[in-house]
Amino acid sequence: MDKQIAVIGLGVFGSEVALSLMKRNFTVLAIDEDQEVIENIKEQVTQAMILDTTQEQALLEAGIQDMDTVVVAIGTGHLENSILTTALLRQIGVKYIIARAANKLHERILRQVGAHEIVNPEREMGVKIANKIARPGFLEMFSLTDNVCVVELPVPDSFVGHTLEELNVRKRFNINVLGVQRLRREDVVAATVAPKDDAGKAAKKEAVKEAASAEAESELEDKQDERRMIMNISPANDRFQKSDILLVMGYQDDVNRLLAQK
Repeated sequence: MDKQIAVIGLGVFGSEVALSLMKRNFTVLAIDEDQEVIENIKEQVTQAMILDTTQEQALLEAGIQDMDTVVVAIGTGHLENSILTTALLRQIGVKYIIARAANKLHERILRQVGAHEIVNPEREMGVKIANKIARPGFLEMFSLTDNVCVVELPVPDSFVGHTLEELNVRKRFNINVLGVQRLRREDVVAATVAPKDDAGKAAKKEAVKEAASAEAESELEDKQDERRMIMNISPANDRFQKSDILLVMGYQDDVNRLLAQK
């Protein structure tokens, strides 16, 4: 059975959560008090409902207590509704509640009334933008403990055509390469016969041609879908491609040294 998620509050944040979950094949119940908002999203989610979530009976009649997770995405202009809704959800026995907080006081209250997890999208986006400004070569980054981070970054030019074993990345930079995002069309090219073989040359040429055609056709598709994540890459056999994106983990200073590679 698909995991059932309810999203309460369909502003920009809540709508994005609901629609992103739908793309990942979850069962999504979208809830808001505004009829126009519900009309706009109802064809894109499993079910959409106009509901006053500050009323316990309304929540029970909607079956919210049976949801696996409820996201309280009520906007920052309605903090009282956010707090009361979260408290009622905990009271009626919702298994897991994720609540959006506007500030530290709001976060503290939400935890006290029963939220299992708190998110602050404005603060998180602020940190993300600051990281991009401070480290423009990073595509994505999140920090762990003790100054350790996980980062997505473009493969350095000096890595292209080489393996992890040849580059001795762990010893030189004190980082771990967790995986590689690679364009699917490059998988096709890389899988062809070695170019020393004439038949292989022809096959590779044809593969490149097909890949270029596939690239043109995919322009209307989500670019993320063009890539696949390769985990546990072979240190001796997997050679980096020019458009690879590395997923690495290490101390920030060490990751910065890697980023400085040309």
